[in-house]
Amino acid sequence: MIYRILIPIILGTMLPYLWIFKTEFQKVTGRKRFLLWIPAMIVLGYSVYLAFLPNFVPKNPLLVDIWFALMAVCAVPEFVFAFCSSLGWCCKRYFHLEKNWGRTVGLVLAIVAFVTFVYGFTLGFRKLEVKQVTIYLSDLPKNFDGYRIVLFSDFHLGSYYGWRSDIPQRDIDSIQAQHPDMICFTGDLQNAHPSELVPYYQMLRSLKAKDGVYSILGNHDYSYYVDADPDEQVEIEKRVQDFERSLGWQLLNNEHRVVYRGQDSIYIAGTENYDKPKRTSVAKSLESIKPGNFILMLQHIPTQWKDMVPSKINEVYGSKDTVLVAPQLTFSGHTHAGQVEVLGIRPTMFASYDYGLYEREGCQLFTTAGLGGVIPIRIGATAEIVVVTLKRK
Repeated sequence: MIYRILIPIILGTMLPYLWIFKTEFQKVTGRKRFLLWIPAMIVLGYSVYLAFLPNFVPKNPLLVDIWFALMAVCAVPEFVFAFCSSLGWCCKRYFHLEKNWGRTVGLVLAIVAFVTFVYGFTLGFRKLEVKQVTIYLSDLPKNFDGYRIVLFSDFHLGSYYGWRSDIPQRDIDSIQAQHPDMICFTGDLQNAHPSELVPYYQMLRSLKAKDGVYSILGNHDYSYYVDADPDEQVEIEKRVQDFERSLGWQLLNNEHRVVYRGQDSIYIAGTENYDKPKRTSVAKSLESIKPGNFILMLQHIPTQWKDMVPSKINEVYGSKDTVLVAPQLTFSGHTHAGQVEVLGIRPTMFASYDYGLYEREGCQLFTTAGLGGVIPIRIGATAEIVVVTLKRK
């Protein structure tokens, strides 16, 4: 997980410390100077250790927690202070000011950054919102007017242990309390290892809805992030899929099911992952569905929706022998809404369809912020389950 951002971590840690020593501790020498460098050395040493672990995601979530605690204390505040101080120094020289006000601002913001980081890592990660969303659809069959679906995504069960171990049960209880007609899960049940799922078997199996629980796989539900030979990777993926099916869930791997209300029906389709690994087959998932039918599509990565509208779907996924019907409604996850949002700004905001409800050519997409994450932090982008009510337009 860390090796992909190791160089930014090294630069983001070393450069602030160099600036701070240049401007704040010029007269400190010898042993004291060495002691002041210890926090930076700990951050860098531990980051390098994580970067060279065999798997993208460590099996022990405590290792990730330790890294975040070190960043909160030994790296993030120093970065914020150094950035503000250097900016203030530039302003002082350019505007011929007597004082570097960036130092004062930097000190205040460094404290704010530390408190915010700790909040996101503790209380922020524990927060849950039950979001109510009504979606109006002109093609919705009459008997499905008022149909209620609970959408949840990105559970990442490997991130819960110890002081966070009560969160998954709370989330499941919150889903059940909605008494939905259907439950949809849009992928990333685990971080990387099927063993993470075993302690939650009975809890997940308790999820019930009138028309069942439908699920798809996310990028973390494959073996992409595990260092293993091809045979082991196949076995890992089989274990995850067998686990979901054993829960009584309808796992949709490029396939669909039909749900009836009297004489009316809707199709529930689901594709495998769109990227890393690329296993999606829209054509298979929609095979034999005729025009005039209503389709609810489950796709983990919302980026794929750009090609799911009527003007694009057959150009990209169809063939001369197959005419595909564009799903009127799609549910996605994957982005976690960036997990951090401050004043409307979040890391994923420039990605396609990263959070919320979108509409194009009469088709709609809802991307949820999900529940968890490999990185156990939430600031502003609160974990959520979404209660979607379908209404005829």
